[in-house]
Amino acid sequence: MMTRTALLTHSVAACLLLALATPALSQDDSKYGETPEQQAACKENLSLYETYYKQKNYTDAYPFWQQACSVCPPKVSQNMYIKGINLLKRRMKAAVKAKDNTAALALRDSVFQFYDLRIEHFPSTSKKPDNGCEVLARKAMDWTSLNKRDARAARPMFEEAIACLEDKADAAVLNGYYALLVEALNEADSAEAKETAIGDLLNEYLRLSDFIEVGRQRELAAADSSAAEKYASTQKNLDEIFVQVANCEDMVPVLTKKLEAAPEDVDIKKKTLRLLNEKGCTDNDIFLPIAEAVYAVDKNADAAYSIGIQLSKKGDYAAALPYFEESVNLCDDCPKLARNLMKAGQVAKNAGQVSKCLSYARKAAKSDPGNGEPYLLIGDAIASMIGSCSDSPLQGREVYWLAADYYQRAKTVDSEVASKANTKIAQVKKQYPSVDDLFTFGIDEGKEITVKCFGETTKARKP
Repeated sequence: MMTRTALLTHSVAACLLLALATPALSQDDSKYGETPEQQAACKENLSLYETYYKQKNYTDAYPFWQQACSVCPPKVSQNMYIKGINLLKRRMKAAVKAKDNTAALALRDSVFQFYDLRIEHFPSTSKKPDNGCEVLARKAMDWTSLNKRDARAARPMFEEAIACLEDKADAAVLNGYYALLVEALNEADSAEAKETAIGDLLNEYLRLSDFIEVGRQRELAAADSSAAEKYASTQKNLDEIFVQVANCEDMVPVLTKKLEAAPEDVDIKKKTLRLLNEKGCTDNDIFLPIAEAVYAVDKNADAAYSIGIQLSKKGDYAAALPYFEESVNLCDDCPKLARNLMKAGQVAKNAGQVSKCLSYARKAAKSDPGNGEPYLLIGDAIASMIGSCSDSPLQGREVYWLAADYYQRAKTVDSEVASKANTKIAQVKKQYPSVDDLFTFGIDEGKEITVKCFGETTKARKP
């Protein structure tokens, strides 16, 4: 008598073999089989397993699904593979819980075999011409979760699927692929392997980021804010990983080699510039020459931003400001708009152009509503304007109340800036109008005060 595990393995294997062996039929009226008996058996088992499946009675659905696989032609229904993979994964999970490793491994292998069958028999559909690529991407995702010890084997699957789908690849797939590249870096056992892994992370970061942005814009155009947010979240995940694994010391030598191998390739220079800006690697010998070379042939946002960075580091804020303003104008609705706006605002403040600083900082806050830094900058700009607001009875010191309001708002929207905000609040609090001043002008604590030079209101408070 066969054991339960052997019976399970035999049943799934038989299902697979028959699905592979049965010829596909082109006529719709005979898609259930070649004979009336086969057609009847196929329809019956399809109906039974689908009924139980809809009721979430997966245990009873499973044997009828197996029978459907055995008797039905392989192209009878794509759902036979979609739901079948789900049934197999559920049984695998139960086998793992029961510590039946033999059954669990057999079921896992069947999961991937059914992915392959689905790709073979449904490489495209009327609604999804790249159906096979999407299924391969799902297979890669499942491979990394169900076969963690050999997760790296999923990399060719990811690469093939993404090469096919490009910006239509699911956000989670792009994220899963990049995470796999990080594992390759972590497992690098030699300097050469580490350099290769870093190069892959750098190049793929840019390529995937471009796909993500196109996907996000497509979903926004389709008014699907939920799908657009998934792409935005994936970009944040990639940014966080990139920042953690890439450092300037490792990046610059890798990028330098690429530049030396193709000194006339402007596209490589553009990508290099994006990477250096993304990581803030501006204190090196290649940064400014690349920025100037790119700017000379293509006045894009990254190049303008880069030159502005170099000028501001020299303290030449007046000369740097036009470049940052250009980086904003050329960026429009690009992913780095908030960053460019913030830098333009900071440099405008340093150049003594406070009104421009406030304008850019407010736009940055609108562009990145969860970031508290723009509100800190607004507070700083307001606090610096006491000299221009000194014609008030309080000699302009009400600006410190208003500045404190923005510092408070900064930490309200972004807990990560709370420490900086508290420090700034403590600093401006020392400059509040004194208790005697409030008494002299009959101002009670909590009274609403208009800061005329800004056209905004705040509330009086004691030092």
